[in-house]
Amino acid sequence: MKVTKKIAIATAAALAIVGVSTVAHATPLAVTVAGVANTTTTAAPKTVAVPVSNVIDSSNTVALAATADTGTVVSFVASGVKLVSALNTTLAPVSSTSGVSSISVTSTGVAATVYAYTTSVAVGSVTITNGAYSTIVYIQGTAGPAANVIATVPGSVAVNTAPTISVSATDVFGNPVASEPISVTLIGATFSDASITKTLTTSAVTSAAGVTPVTVLGSVSSTLSPVTSVGSISVLATDTSIAATAVGLSAAVKSALISVSVTDLSAQIAALNAQIASLNAQVASLNSQLASANAATAKATSDAVNAATSAATTLAAEKAAHAADLASAKSASDAATTALTLEKAAHAADLANSNKSYLALLAKYNALAKRFKQPQLKK
Repeated sequence: MKVTKKIAIATAAALAIVGVSTVAHATPLAVTVAGVANTTTTAAPKTVAVPVSNVIDSSNTVALAATADTGTVVSFVASGVKLVSALNTTLAPVSSTSGVSSISVTSTGVAATVYAYTTSVAVGSVTITNGAYSTIVYIQGTAGPAANVIATVPGSVAVNTAPTISVSATDVFGNPVASEPISVTLIGATFSDASITKTLTTSAVTSAAGVTPVTVLGSVSSTLSPVTSVGSISVLATDTSIAATAVGLSAAVKSALISVSVTDLSAQIAALNAQIASLNAQVASLNSQLASANAATAKATSDAVNAATSAATTLAAEKAAHAADLASAKSASDAATTALTLEKAAHAADLANSNKSYLALLAKYNALAKRFKQPQLKK
């Protein structure tokens, strides 16, 4: 019984190990790019035309097929490109606005296909992931035919200088278009060879940093003859080969008209110098006025100080005189008070003596009146 139980436990453990091994060694993620195993890099991306037809079909997409274990989830995450799960059909139209940045698919054991497209000539990528497995596909768009003409001129130029103008071409998505002939007509100026109309072809490259003359992909520059008078120059750039764009996309711009003003810098400098001279004169006048005002203020301050000092001196003298008068008056008052006190004391003494004499006389009279039986006087 114990042996049977041990055999069952060992069998279960073996099955568990087999199960773990099966998961750990699942079939790796297999990815093909347009039917070929992925070998793309940032330096060697898969190229595809941008969808100038505004219809997302096999001509402007890259088929990304991923094969993984049944029941597992395969995710497609795009950066700089767009994804769709199906191509355009009459019943289910797919346009350049239909794309998304991520799609997830549950594998059925066969290749799951997602389609990538781009409207840019910059390198983009799609990261495809299944569990621990991941791979990156790099994709770059190629520009479509010219759909827009752009002219660029300086904001203004000076008389007797030779301005430089530039024209460029882009496809309907704004990508630069190389080797595109553009007819340029000047009004009010000429090219350096004295012509007024010239065909300029956009550059097919961009110059390296520090290299002159500077060239920019899809653009071309030209120097004009020196302009001799004040006014304006008009530049008309036209590309008659541009066709109408597809429905749903921005309308084509077949020509561009732009102007630049021509100014006389010498006259402007002279006018500015005159303004500066006028301002300097105003500053000098204001400084003179300020000096006069400062002098007047200093004099007024000095006069006020002198007047205050004189008033203070006079007040001090008057105060001293009043103090002397007050002391003299007090001294006289004190002397009068002393004399009055002495006089009052003398009067009091006289009054006392008079009263004493009166009382003695009264007593004497009353004694005689009593003796002779006469009425007596009261005190």
